[in-house]
Amino acid sequence: MTKSDGYSTVVRIMGQGQFKVSEDTVKKINEVDDAIVQILQNESKTDDQEFRTKITKIVQTITSEGQKLDDKELVESDIIVSDTDTSIDEAKKVFQGEGIIPEL
Repeated sequence: MTKSDGYSTVVRIMGQGQFKVSEDTVKKINEVDDAIVQILQNESKTDDQEFRTKITKIVQTITSEGQKLDDKELVESDIIVSDTDTSIDEAKKVFQGEGIIPEL
């Protein structure tokens, strides 16, 4: 995997495997990641439905725009994403500070 093949980042979706994604895709999922952080930091009301919508959007973006790596190919992941069945409590442990993607 090189930048010349159009993919610059390896993302692991827990339970689904690894995907190579472009820099543009990383930017898209970072925007949603930032929105999830905001949802989870809202102390007065954590919106479960909005959280589920956002995490599903991240996973769908990765799987539709990324290239799935063969399960036999072992590559260090740059980003690890929870699957869509992640609970709000689990997500609060993962999406802290800058979220799953450090600020670009």
